Amino acid sequence: MKTSVIYLIGFSTSGKSTLGKIIAEKLNFHFIDLDEAITQQQGKSINALFDEFGEEGFRKIEQQLLVNTIFLTETVIACGGGTPCYSDNMDFLLRNGTVIYLEVDEAILLERMLNNKAERPLFKGKSKEEIASHVNKLLTTRKEFYERANITIKNNSDEESVVTNVLKSLE
Repeated sequence: MKTSVIYLIGFSTSGKSTLGKIIAEKLNFHFIDLDEAITQQQGKSINALFDEFGEEGFRKIEQQLLVNTIFLTETVIACGGGTPCYSDNMDFLLRNGTVIYLEVDEAILLERMLNNKAERPLFKGKSKEEIASHVNKLLTTRKEFYERANITIKNNSDEESVVTNVLKSLE
């Protein structure tokens, strides 16, 4: 499969940013982390944007930046965990590039989430039980969007294996 833009989607902590950089390097593509691009454009952290505008306001900012990716070529873009679930974003992604869903087992996501909860606005200040419940609920609602991806890659193993699987799926 030849593509000029690759969108990586999946739940928070699924490895989109980490793996996206490696995949972009292997393909000799540019790499963009959508969350980092938002913080650079807005001059505020994702948490600060959620605090100021709420999730709905943040998603509108995110969508505006996402629409600008239509002009890019040879780029790997790590989307935020909720990016494909807002408005018609998933349709946009599918029309404008190859969408790869990095699927991670819920138990692994939860473990990663508990180690990074301060950095995740939807989990800030929540107990382990609240996070577990919220992860389950979000995964359930987001799954229908994630599963529309062109390619699904399990990310329960080492980075090298996952990157190899992604690159093979793009051939």
